Amino acid sequence: MSRLTELRARRADLLTRCAAQRADLARRIAELRPGAAGGGPEGAQAAERGGARHPLGWIAVLAGLMLVTRAREVLSLLVFIRSAGELAVRAVQVLRLFGHRDAPRAAGAAAASPAAPAESRPGHA
Repeated sequence: MSRLTELRARRADLLTRCAAQRADLARRIAELRPGAAGGGPEGAQAAERGGARHPLGWIAVLAGLMLVTRAREVLSLLVFIRSAGELAVRAVQVLRLFGHRDAPRAAGAAAASPAAPAESRPGHA
């Protein structure tokens, strides 16, 4: 019976140590990722985006693809993705230009409406 008591005490001690190590690890991770420290949706989104935008991660993925497949195919895929990204950026710029072009017209049209000159003339109402 004393052996069982010893094992239960040891288990409780190990569980306490694990909880302390888990808390220490969570604190260290929070120091490394300040966006994720707050918890909440902002921190989770920041943590998700951080991994996707890390350049070393992408370099490792490309190196792995080059080792597994043909290097020529990987490089052509990289060039295709880059040109598609540049095309998307240009399309967004054009759409923004059209949006900015139409916005001043709408504001200018309201100011130059036919009701405005009629109100400014004293004899015409």
